[in-house]
Amino acid sequence: MNRNLPDAYTVKAAIALAVRAPSVHNSQPWDWRFTGRTVELRADPRRHLRNADPDGRDLLVSCGCALHHFTVAAAAMGWAAQVHRLPEPGLLARIDLVPHDTRDGDIALAAAIPRRRSDRRRFAERPLLVRDEVFLRKSAADQGAALRIVTDAPHLTALTRAAAEAGGLHRADPDYAIELAAWSGRHYAPDGVPAQNAVLAHAATRELRVRDFADAGLSDTEGRDGAVLTVLSTTGDSALDRLRAGEAAGAVLLTATRLNLASCVYTEPLELTSTRGLIRDCVLDGHGEPQLVVRIGYHPEGAEPLPATPRRPIGEVLRPVPHPYGAGLPIPAQLRGH
Repeated sequence: MNRNLPDAYTVKAAIALAVRAPSVHNSQPWDWRFTGRTVELRADPRRHLRNADPDGRDLLVSCGCALHHFTVAAAAMGWAAQVHRLPEPGLLARIDLVPHDTRDGDIALAAAIPRRRSDRRRFAERPLLVRDEVFLRKSAADQGAALRIVTDAPHLTALTRAAAEAGGLHRADPDYAIELAAWSGRHYAPDGVPAQNAVLAHAATRELRVRDFADAGLSDTEGRDGAVLTVLSTTGDSALDRLRAGEAAGAVLLTATRLNLASCVYTEPLELTSTRGLIRDCVLDGHGEPQLVVRIGYHPEGAEPLPATPRRPIGEVLRPVPHPYGAGLPIPAQLRGH
């Protein structure tokens, strides 16, 4: 056994945590491969939501979030991830794992992965601590992105207006509605947004909330939404920028979880050119490219804990790679899903 290379069980365990990352409509559009020396991440084009995500932004952001979670999980298991992003067409990342002395912070961050939930309910009306805002901004900056916490009235109004316009345009699109219904309100499925995780009550017109998922079965809390709205942005809007935005989103979400804060990613107003431009110009004041919105705050008072959303079996997302085991040979048994 080569102690400078990870064993199959370690890689499988790290990927099992990585795929707990959030993705648009919980579509889980990732394709992982392990050669025995390196881990590779690709996007699964069969899971591209072409009506909600026509230019593939959410696809790359979702994969970037899983990439971040993989590096966190690997570090907690004693392996530092050296990530080579977009090394060749069709390959999002090639990851070399090298021995690493695990720190307490690595373990704490990895422990946040299974605790994180996409909480679409109204949050309690409590401002974030200044210390927590600093931690959240730093977590994004460490991944090459910027997190803007939107607090002043003009910017909040512009962000809410962009969300309302995007929602209206989507509701008028029958193809979008069919796609949304196909990916939400599910029961006992390994993907999609389950009924028990989608909010039943509709939001007030002046609140920025979440999509109208089909067959929602989660009762919302009463009163005004106390969520703090943030916009995650990058300097550009290339495929690399979108991938890095996903990594930054993963870092922000896990940081929020470690701080015992609720969170939920919201991408709908960034999926249309017109509303994305409104956010760029009127919320970010033209500084940077908006990639996604994250609602952050305190868990609703007295609300029940949310169940974990389902995930596809590892055997479906970790694919066979002939090298280095020999052309045409199957992946070893310890890498297959059980």
